[in-house]
Amino acid sequence: MVLNQCADETMIEDSMEASSSMVVNSYPTKRKAEFEPEEEGREGENEEPSNPKAKIEEPKAETDYYLKVPEWDVDSFNGLEYYSSPEAILSSDEEPLPEEGLEHYRIFKRQMIQSKGFYGDPELKPYYHYKGICPMNLESEALTDKNFRQFWEEMVFVCLQKHNKDKDSNVELVEVVRGYYRPGPRSKSYITVMAREKPDGPLVEYQAKCMVTLDRKRHPILCRPVPAFSQF
Repeated sequence: MVLNQCADETMIEDSMEASSSMVVNSYPTKRKAEFEPEEEGREGENEEPSNPKAKIEEPKAETDYYLKVPEWDVDSFNGLEYYSSPEAILSSDEEPLPEEGLEHYRIFKRQMIQSKGFYGDPELKPYYHYKGICPMNLESEALTDKNFRQFWEEMVFVCLQKHNKDKDSNVELVEVVRGYYRPGPRSKSYITVMAREKPDGPLVEYQAKCMVTLDRKRHPILCRPVPAFSQF
C-alpha cells in the first residue's frame, strides 16, 4: 500500500472535464499497514466469487456500483466512534514510520470522526489521511479553469437546490469557508459554507456533502446547518 499525502496541486474529475488523479506521496517507502475495513474500500470487493459466471458479470457490477446514486440525507459517519488504530505492520527491510506521522494520523482521525468528515487540522502531517479525505486550499487548482472555491460553489449549489426543495426553504450560498476532498471514481466533497435564508436572513454556517460518480455527474448527499457538536 502506498501511503498518500494530499497536495494543493491536486487535480480532480468533474462533470465537465477530467484531469490527472490525486497521487502524491507523503513518504516514499511503501508500507504494509493495517487500516480499518471502511478505509480499504467497499465491502467484499476483494472477495473471490463462488459462482464462475460472477467473474464475467463483475466488470458490469463494478461499473454499476461506481454509477450508483448516493442516498440523500444519509450520513455515512453516523454511528462511527473513534478508537486508536493498530500500529503499521512492516517488512523486515522497512524502517519504522515516523512517530509524528502516526500521532498526527490519530489526531486527524479523531477530528474527522467527531466532525463527520468536515474538519481535520490542515496543519497536521499524518502519514495517511483518514478515509483518504484531505483538506484542500480553496485557491489551489481543482480543474483547468477552476480553483476549489469555484468548484465547491457549484457543488454547494446542487446541495442547496435539494435542501431547499425538501425543506421548502430559500437558503443561498454566501461564501465557502473550507473543504475536504476524497478522490476516486465516487469522489466526495465535504464543504463548510456561510449561507442565509433569502432575502435578508442571518448568516448561518452550513455543511454540504456531494459526490461525483464515474460518469462525472454530481449528486447531493446532505446539506444542513452545522451541528453544535462539530463546530470548530
